[in-house]
Amino acid sequence: MRRAALALGLALTAACKPGRGVPADEAPPPPRDAGPARDGAGAGDATPAVTDAGAVDPARWPQLAAFPVVDPVRVIALPARPDVPRIDVGGPVIAGDVAIVSSSQLGFAAIDWRRGTVVWTRSAGLHVAPPVAGPQGVILIGDCIAAAQVTDALLGCVRVVTPSGADQSYAAIHGAHVAAFAGARGDQDAWLDGDRAVRWRRGDQAVSVDMITGVATPAAPAAPPVRVVYRTHAWDITRTDEHIIARERGKIAWQTRRPYTALVGAVYLTGFSPMVRLTSIGVFAGNAELNLLDMDATGSMHGTAAFPVPAISALGHAIDAVGNTAIAVRMDASLRHDFIVGYAANALLMYVYPLPEIPRAERVGVAIAPDAVLVFHDGDSFTVLPELSAPPTAPGVPQRPSQNPTP
Repeated sequence: MRRAALALGLALTAACKPGRGVPADEAPPPPRDAGPARDGAGAGDATPAVTDAGAVDPARWPQLAAFPVVDPVRVIALPARPDVPRIDVGGPVIAGDVAIVSSSQLGFAAIDWRRGTVVWTRSAGLHVAPPVAGPQGVILIGDCIAAAQVTDALLGCVRVVTPSGADQSYAAIHGAHVAAFAGARGDQDAWLDGDRAVRWRRGDQAVSVDMITGVATPAAPAAPPVRVVYRTHAWDITRTDEHIIARERGKIAWQTRRPYTALVGAVYLTGFSPMVRLTSIGVFAGNAELNLLDMDATGSMHGTAAFPVPAISALGHAIDAVGNTAIAVRMDASLRHDFIVGYAANALLMYVYPLPEIPRAERVGVAIAPDAVLVFHDGDSFTVLPELSAPPTAPGVPQRPSQNPTP
């Protein structure tokens, strides 16, 4: 019955194509795999754990007893100031061979995750935005360290550095019509906005910041769509509170009948059309859980569901260019039982990793490198987990697309 219920969530409503509709008989999609991977799958030749943080106490984590648990490759303590309140955290974002994170307690730091060292740091005030990797360098937004001379509203300062830490530019962020953004509160995000600007979102407000002049102008807070390219088609896929919507050439090509918790990204597997990866968190058969769902990006009725994990919310997620996915999951209302779950591109559950059992109010940052899963948590800890890759005998060996399908 639960699989049948999941199938209803994959139903699509076709649009702009006469004669194309949803079949009356919506059979449940077959899962790609019946359950979690074998113990240790995906660990490869990872070096031994630096700590024993990956061990699970069955008395405190009984819900994870049936899952493959992985040990970390290493855990890196960052030079954070515990006497400073942890107001903002962001990252990691990968730029070359380093991963950059931000925190009110440390400013900005670049970590060489392969060697376990901090490569460079930059000071910032209490307020920092998530770092952004761009073609000109890494974009760092935070409070101004030195006094800035501007005639209108000052929002902070933007610095661009190379992945190795060399400064490229520094400018005050200011604007004449940004009062709504200045007073906004809530989670922050940042992403590239054209060739020389970055979009900075705080709560339900956003501005577009020119990285050269620092001039900020009001902008739409909607995140950029997930772009999926297949043969001669290209879809821009977005999530609303009611639907997942795919547009082609500006027109709606298809949309779902029901809402989803998150739009994770696109999945490219050899021999298959591209898929759209989603998560849905809810109560199924009396258990609160997170379901990872893939639906055909072309608008067909094909779809699949991965093995679920216990969850009441998600604290962050990441997906790479082929579809390998890592999600930071909150298991219960204690605020102490959070873990990372890793799925291969073909939706095989590879491993789980319990985070330290401490009260955790902020988001957990996740990024996927070619050889590791990178996790920034608690404002001062950077954990390196094994890479995500399904066994070579699993169906759907991933293929790298010609362009990155995620923003």
